[in-house]
Amino acid sequence: MAVPTLGVVIDWANGPAFGLPIVLNDILSGKLDSGILADVASDTVDVSNIALSVSIRRGRNRILSKFEAGTATVVLNDANSDFSPSNTSSPYYGKLVPLRKIRIYADYDDGFGTDRYYLFSGYITSFATSFALGLGETARVTLQCVDGFRLLQGVQIDSVPLGVVGQFSGNRISTLLDLASFPTSMREIDTGISTMQVDPSGSRSLLDACVTVADSEFGAFFLDPEGNVVFYSRDTVAQKADATAFDFSDDGTDIDYSQIEFAYDDTLIVNDVSVTRLGGVLQNAQDAASITTYFIHSGARTGILVQSDTEALSQAQMILVARKDATVRIDSMTLNLMDTTDVSRIVAGLSMDIFSLVNISKTMPGSTIVTRELFVQGVQHDITPRNWNSKFLTSEPIFQSFILNSLTTQGQLNTGILSY
Repeated sequence: MAVPTLGVVIDWANGPAFGLPIVLNDILSGKLDSGILADVASDTVDVSNIALSVSIRRGRNRILSKFEAGTATVVLNDANSDFSPSNTSSPYYGKLVPLRKIRIYADYDDGFGTDRYYLFSGYITSFATSFALGLGETARVTLQCVDGFRLLQGVQIDSVPLGVVGQFSGNRISTLLDLASFPTSMREIDTGISTMQVDPSGSRSLLDACVTVADSEFGAFFLDPEGNVVFYSRDTVAQKADATAFDFSDDGTDIDYSQIEFAYDDTLIVNDVSVTRLGGVLQNAQDAASITTYFIHSGARTGILVQSDTEALSQAQMILVARKDATVRIDSMTLNLMDTTDVSRIVAGLSMDIFSLVNISKTMPGSTIVTRELFVQGVQHDITPRNWNSKFLTSEPIFQSFILNSLTTQGQLNTGILSY
């Protein structure tokens, strides 16, 4: 079987929206159901054939438990200095300005047709050209890229007139995104379960405001590989644990991996949890047995916008149950997508994204088998013409819900950490 084909496309047009523009009445760009409505024709360049390397980093910081801006580094063979902003002979002269859109994808034929898998959609922050001397050397340009979190971070807000008391968390996030005219076509927003206080006035970035709401919901707020803003309620996060999992093992029965990383330490232990809503009373939950065993490991959530101290206490208790004990973790798994011996491995490596469910098994010395059901929380791709390694950072769910009629452990009592 063939290896995945890397694709890199730069869009010189203004605006945050990705996709092929549709210009009504235009012979070439006027086809419906094939792109996004726009007032100018497509102005893109495919640089896949001159891409020397691509590195992508997306996901949650495990220690801080925060989703961070996704980044990508793309190195191009720039023999004619076409990507040098000072080259007046470049076909792109005048277009090489910061925050032009870029998309990275893979096309792969699994034997049943070719599918396209988006890996990163973001904005170029810099064009860094390097010139090398000597035979066989060539000029290169390095594109540093970041996803839409950069755009949200750059918008400063104060009061939010439509941020009313009793508003569901997802509706509050939509209200915030409206302030920046963020495209509705690039939003996947749950309604949410928790209701919010009136939006607190005060200068902060739009990103910080959205993250505060997501933290208040105990949900997730991140950017997907197609550049869409995603907000999951805690109910959606819990339901993800009932999805069809990708199964991996080292005994030949499932998809194989090239490397996994185990950890057993106190990094994630929290046995003294404080949660304080804005204007509320500090709510604390402790576990005496954990403190005796591991000493005090404190953690605090402050300034969340839930409407009751009871809900704040429920969050503290849920965190405590999930994090009071040390467990053997599988922190990451790496797949070699240049190895064509298993189509399912390549498809999994291109398909899996944040909150994909995985089951990973490792046969240990002494015939012990360690198996963990985990969420993907971070995705990393390192790609060159000869190598394609995809690393997935993993973490156990911080809470699980009882799901009626589920055939997995989510449908069994006494098997999870129940959400409130």
